[in-house]
Amino acid sequence: MTEKKNIAKKQSRNHLWAKRFGGIAAAFVLLAGCAVGYGAYRQNYAVDATVSLDVNPSVEIQVNRKDQVLEVTPLNEDGKRVIGDMDFSGSDLDVTVNALIGSMLQNGYLSELANSILISVDNDDAQRGAELQEQLTQEVNNLLQTNSFSGAVLSQTVSDDNALRAQAEQYGITLGKAQLIQQIAAENSRYTFADLVPLSINELNLLRSSGASEREAVDSVQSVGDASDKAYIGAEKAKKAAFDRAGVSQDKAANVSVELDYEDGVMVYQVEFQSGGYEYECDVNAATGAVVQYEKEREDDTQKNTRSGSASAKGDAQSGSTSASIGENQAKKIALSHAGVSADKVSQYEVELDVENGIKVYEIQFKASGHEYEYDINAATGAVVKYHREVDDDYGDDHDDDDHDDDDHDDHDDDDGDD
Repeated sequence: MTEKKNIAKKQSRNHLWAKRFGGIAAAFVLLAGCAVGYGAYRQNYAVDATVSLDVNPSVEIQVNRKDQVLEVTPLNEDGKRVIGDMDFSGSDLDVTVNALIGSMLQNGYLSELANSILISVDNDDAQRGAELQEQLTQEVNNLLQTNSFSGAVLSQTVSDDNALRAQAEQYGITLGKAQLIQQIAAENSRYTFADLVPLSINELNLLRSSGASEREAVDSVQSVGDASDKAYIGAEKAKKAAFDRAGVSQDKAANVSVELDYEDGVMVYQVEFQSGGYEYECDVNAATGAVVQYEKEREDDTQKNTRSGSASAKGDAQSGSTSASIGENQAKKIALSHAGVSADKVSQYEVELDVENGIKVYEIQFKASGHEYEYDINAATGAVVKYHREVDDDYGDDHDDDDHDDDDHDDHDDDDGDD
């Protein structure tokens, strides 16, 4: 009887261990199932990378680890037009990119006049991000080798910088375009982030590749092909416009340089040259050929070569030469502030460095709000030496100021420099 009890106890113990082991095994199976399920979720539904395409249309593509599209989001009205009624959910990334590029071509966003596109890849895995960048660059470059033009492809990987993302959201642009703008602006103090936001990728690419940005290239951006400048008049016509404005024949001009630049919301050719002991700088509207800004000043090297002994001091006094100068930009600010005119209201602006009564002055002329203005600004002190304002006869009766008394035709000579 005792033996039977012992056998029963052993069987009971074995059964208990079997139940415990079975519970542990079941837990392992459950964990394994969760792991498999989580892995499957990450493979199929979790965002692994975000790819943005920028031309002027801006589009973001979210993909999983299999490079299958989860969502395509337009970031502006042009982006909505590019996507149209296409549904890319579940499509392969290369198929989606092919369709979007085709739509950009069909809708005229990519053409021989504007052939640049920016590809940006945001991925936590730097190696995978770089591989995806290279893959997409090759695919898009092949798509843009058309019968009528060849494309220019900029590509980069982006880092998730909170401050940069905030700027991108503020201006309604992709993180990729924001990063490109930030890099260009950082290399050229004349540009602010806000200045460059309205520009298309082709315009940014032109600035990036020109000497106007004061560096060889933005290191983190890869580039294939050249940005198109066919929408503009070209360097030769810009030079001719500058020579004509200065009254200088081309064969008399030396050290001529032409660079694309961006000034006051306009793409311009900045033309610089020397002739007859003077240095010239002209900004020529890149689209129309109009001279929008003109500067002329004595060439320092020429002055140095013609001075000697006491004649040098006399020459300095007569020319009003000074080692300190407020600069053309500051002179412009002083004139506009004195006139009570904002820069965006100004047209036909011209400035020339000259000497009057032994004083070096900036002669500034411009039109704004139905009036013509002329200023002489002391180049050393910034004082308003002289100013003149009159009604612009070409402005039109329907644009004239409401008040047209004698004060609308002023001529002031301020010997003490005060206004």
